[in-house]
Amino acid sequence: MRFEGEKRELLANGAEMLSFRTPALHTVSFTVVLPFAPAEPAGLYHYIEHLFFERAGEMRAEEINAAMTKNGSEIRGYTTQTYMCFSFTCRSDVFLSQLELLFSMLSQREYGEEELEKVLPVIRNELFEDNFYDVRSGDVIRSLWFDRRYNQSVLGDMRDLEEATLEDLDSCRRMLFNTGMRLFLAGAFTDADTARVRATFGALPLQPFTVPPEQEREHDETPVSRRGGGRELQALVTYHVTDADRELKMAVHWLRSGLFDGLDAAFFSFFGEWGFKFYSVEADYAVRGRELVFSYLAYIKKKEKSLYEVLVSRFEREGEKADFVGLSRPYLYDNLVLLPDNPERLCMHYTDTWADVGETVTLAEEEAFCAELTNERLAALWRRVTSSLRRIFYIGK
Repeated sequence: MRFEGEKRELLANGAEMLSFRTPALHTVSFTVVLPFAPAEPAGLYHYIEHLFFERAGEMRAEEINAAMTKNGSEIRGYTTQTYMCFSFTCRSDVFLSQLELLFSMLSQREYGEEELEKVLPVIRNELFEDNFYDVRSGDVIRSLWFDRRYNQSVLGDMRDLEEATLEDLDSCRRMLFNTGMRLFLAGAFTDADTARVRATFGALPLQPFTVPPEQEREHDETPVSRRGGGRELQALVTYHVTDADRELKMAVHWLRSGLFDGLDAAFFSFFGEWGFKFYSVEADYAVRGRELVFSYLAYIKKKEKSLYEVLVSRFEREGEKADFVGLSRPYLYDNLVLLPDNPERLCMHYTDTWADVGETVTLAEEEAFCAELTNERLAALWRRVTSSLRRIFYIGK
């Protein structure tokens, strides 16, 4: 594969930008990632994310939305346990206008009671929805982290948010602007566009990115846990790797894909032979530093529980025989060549890979790494996952 349009550069303030120019297109995508190591009460970072959409210099929320509408492009934001992300995709001719709007939002430093009173009801509604819907599997996985900074929802607790002062929020906001900032730019941008990115985001004052010590906690290693009862259960299998290195972080997507993506994947083939007719299974993984939690969630009946537990162990061994390369390569390697033609998807890919690995990874670097993957190498990595702490949770109504 050839990726001549790709470039990595370090900006004047220490931020890193990864870009991929595709002049033949008509759109541009831009993403800014603001990493943080939680040091404030959970929810304050998400609170700040909402505030960014309330004020940009003299502009207020209504005017910000009107400016997006005029550009035909929505600025999106979200907050995770370890970073905040803002992105947009637009026509090439309005890129500079949309970039200036986002920069004005993120460089806003002062907020008043007016903004707080508008944001708090929105977050209260999000918390209600989060509690209303059945998200217990997510709660279980969040409870697994050995570093207790990651045990709480990013939405936080309403009491903490209501008691937060403007000074608390300003402290949280300043922590976001550090040398860990990453910028991703893709599509039909020009030299003038990249110059403007350097002159705006590349000139933001950034503090050093420091990671405070882990807040360790005692953790439960009970092999099997029951959460709720009934004749129908969600069976959640989790593996907790504490020494995940770059190789495993780069390849874990291949493991998930080869074992769980599509009805011809190893999981469905194996369990199908034992009479389990799954329509789908939710497999996922998350990374926090060197901690990696790999999980899969399936629906079973209570009477199937004993057999399922036995088959989980057998599947670990059978999984080593999976045709990881044959099942994953068409999607995760061969299709890399499609990403430059979709700027929005490419920026999302850059962001997700950065979040997994902890560093920016070019398509060229990813292609070189994936080209060396073999079934034997991937089987060895799967053994690393399955030899880690395994827990099974049965979640019922």
